[in-house]
Amino acid sequence: MLSLPLMWQLADIIMACMAITNLTAILLLSPVVHTIASDYLRQRKLGVRPVFDPLRYPDIGRQLSRDAWDDVSRE
Repeated sequence: MLSLPLMWQLADIIMACMAITNLTAILLLSPVVHTIASDYLRQRKLGVRPVFDPLRYPDIGRQLSRDAWDDVSRE
């Protein structure tokens, strides 16, 4: 059986690995989030109801599953 201090050290290492993984994902996704958030704010400023249109973002649209955003046609 592991001692309590060893278990805490192991938990600290595992938490650090999870934090590094999450921070990496956040950094990799930040350009996408910035682009979509900017479009959302632009639509709000124009006074229209904000709608996500995957056709405006071909890079993101390719990553969406075919049944996502059914109300928007993808041609």
